[in-house]
Amino acid sequence: AEAIESVFCTLLHSIGSHVRPAFARIVAELKDIEQAAIASMDAQVSAQQPQAPGDSLLRERFNSATQRFLELIHLADLAVQLAEQHYTRALVGGGFVLASDFLSTCNQEKRSLERAIDDAVAQGMDSVIDVIVQQTEHILTRGQRAEDYFPPTAVSLQLTPTLACTHAVQFLTSSTEAMRLLTPQGTLRRVCLGEVGERMFHVLVANIKRFRVSEPGGFQLLADLNLYYAWAEQNVGEETLRFFAALKDLANCFILPPKDLRGFLREQYSRRAFDGVMRSEEVYDVVACRADYREIRGQVEGHCDFM
Repeated sequence: AEAIESVFCTLLHSIGSHVRPAFARIVAELKDIEQAAIASMDAQVSAQQPQAPGDSLLRERFNSATQRFLELIHLADLAVQLAEQHYTRALVGGGFVLASDFLSTCNQEKRSLERAIDDAVAQGMDSVIDVIVQQTEHILTRGQRAEDYFPPTAVSLQLTPTLACTHAVQFLTSSTEAMRLLTPQGTLRRVCLGEVGERMFHVLVANIKRFRVSEPGGFQLLADLNLYYAWAEQNVGEETLRFFAALKDLANCFILPPKDLRGFLREQYSRRAFDGVMRSEEVYDVVACRADYREIRGQVEGHCDFM
């Protein structure tokens, strides 16, 4: 019995010796792609080129690395499944090991391998999501201009999404399409896309808070948020989509006359639009981005229990 257990433990060690360094290499490659892509986008976004930011070669590297990472997940899962079948049929079925014996070296090694693979998958998926979200944030940081949301009065608004927003959504779309194609339907895809969506929501809130927003700029912001919402509608579940819906609703605060602002916010809170989405302080921070907020703050603050 000890010899059989020892052979099985050797098998598990062999699987682990291949899986662990393979995951380490692919995660390191994803991190390298992230840094290279940010450096490449600096020049493109600063020059406001009409094409989507990101060098095509880097995009291909990212998609290739993501594909190999997901294939590695499948191979590791297959190896563990085969080992599990042998364990169940030969070791447990043959009476050599008790599945409930947590002190068994064989059971400990099996759990150790499963945890190592789970940790590697989580780390790798986090790297993929980091690349997508950080590059999108970089596009907005470098490309969104103050005059986008505070345009000169002499400029006629087109009310089409800003260049930075268009670039960001183009990049998000191509990246999540690749993730959708390469990730099988089910929990993994749903969790990953949901994580991208939720983190992108926070990126958008932070992006808004960098600017003063005039009434004309508020209409421009709504055009951008409509495009972000359309992307989210195609990629995330209902629970995450409500984040984008709440932000789009809140952005109406920039186009309302001051006398209607307090009533608008009270109505939003009465229907619990921000529950689980934004804290009251975060809502206040967004509203305070109104270009005229210093002049009208007395009409809002102290009159609403949430401000």
